Amino acid sequence: MTRDDPFHFDHARHWAATMLRPEHVADFQRLVKTLRHGSRFQLLFAEFTEADYRDTLIRLLDFVFADLDQPVARIDLSSQSFADFAALEVELRQLAADHSAIHLTGVDGWFDEGRWRDFNTRREAIAFGVPVRLVIWLSAETMARAIVLAPDLWAWRGGVYAFTTLPASPREIPQPQIAPIDPRTLAERCRRIAVLRETLSSGSPLDDEILGLLWDELADLLASIGELDEALRIYREEQLPIYERLENVRGQAVTLGRIADVLHERGELDEALWIYREKQLPAYELLGDMRELAVTQGKIADVLLARGALDEALRICRENVLPAFERLGDMRERAMTLGRIADVLLARGELDEALRIYREEQLPVYEHLGDVREQAVTLGKIANVLQARGQVDEALRIRQKEELPIYERLGDVRARAVTQGKIADVLQYRGELDEALRIRREEQLPVYERLRLARDLLVCRAKIGLNYLARGATGDREIALEFLRLALQDAQRLQLPEAQQIAGIIQQHTDTDDPGALS
Repeated sequence: MTRDDPFHFDHARHWAATMLRPEHVADFQRLVKTLRHGSRFQLLFAEFTEADYRDTLIRLLDFVFADLDQPVARIDLSSQSFADFAALEVELRQLAADHSAIHLTGVDGWFDEGRWRDFNTRREAIAFGVPVRLVIWLSAETMARAIVLAPDLWAWRGGVYAFTTLPASPREIPQPQIAPIDPRTLAERCRRIAVLRETLSSGSPLDDEILGLLWDELADLLASIGELDEALRIYREEQLPIYERLENVRGQAVTLGRIADVLHERGELDEALWIYREKQLPAYELLGDMRELAVTQGKIADVLLARGALDEALRICRENVLPAFERLGDMRERAMTLGRIADVLLARGELDEALRIYREEQLPVYEHLGDVREQAVTLGKIANVLQARGQVDEALRIRQKEELPIYERLGDVRARAVTQGKIADVLQYRGELDEALRIRREEQLPVYERLRLARDLLVCRAKIGLNYLARGATGDREIALEFLRLALQDAQRLQLPEAQQIAGIIQQHTDTDDPGALS
């Protein structure tokens, strides 16, 4: 996977901006876009006050451009010896041969009056001989001198970016923004992450109740854009201790549920199920919270469905969860529960009823509530049914034109990868095996590996194996078996129903005298 396509580039630049002070996000994004899409030669002036923060900005820019075919160089005038501007120009010309951008640092102590005037005089030669985006990092004082000493050079500037870090004045503590429906875009989520990070790292005295809610919002936002490791760390190390200190039973139960949600997403079903059953359910029973009790039972049903325990999952949804939400009048959770029931029906092959529920019971509710993420999830399930019926063209249209754009707008990297995999399924069905294989190996596999999504990873590996078997080129069988065996190991470890199916495929395509057939 590379960030060469628009989604990965946008995700990288917005994620990088979460590490900055909120007031610098806009200028950082302007600078990134200029470096990516600007004309070949540009003079870009970046004002800063702290060298450490400047270096952080440069590292983040390096991160954004790491996988693009646009290498970036840096010349530090404070540590490299250039006798005069002519010597610097030689170095710039050499670096321009194989770099698209150059950071020029150490400017404040190196550029005297004569060197600025030389730069001003040589501007046309630089423009033609150094066709790169030249980012000049300097203080406000040095910038003021450059304007006076090199006015023609300054007139050629392609952009000015402010990253000054004056002593922070007291800021208003942000109010927690936690709601079951979050339509914020990737850019909005990342900007909010930057605000929360600054507040939580400022050392400002905060009431534990507010602190817990802010950590909760930050972790939820991180999880929503695929940063599961950091979200899990916050739940365990920051948020849970606060609620334990406050003896807040509800807060502890909610946080433990968040931990279980991440574990569930990663395929760690035993631990997730234990938390739901042994930690959350008793807490909500003690509190008499019928709504959260039903929500947790629904999540238990999800785990059972993933394990293939269809009858028990269906019983819980129909007998416990659905009646609870109908009594509470919670239309969103009722729709989600009906969706779980439809998932079981789909797994059983009852396609017509599953499709009716998705289209008539779920989708209209999410459209009414403005819940775009659940709309996308439901559209994907509708596409699953259509694909199972052989209506692959309509399934592909839904995935490419309706489902995928929503996940990209929200920055949901996992859901996007899953959807890309479904698109690959259709392409493989059509015989477009090379493109299907490319998607699985470049768009899906790296995401699941980075997020450590065990179940998604094993399913992806199994499908890569099947893709190689279908292609049948020289050496494909051996590669296929390698992927299938990795998938089998994880399926057996996680006690998933896919294990038996994968083992059968391996056996079918392995020589009977191969001692390592199922190892």
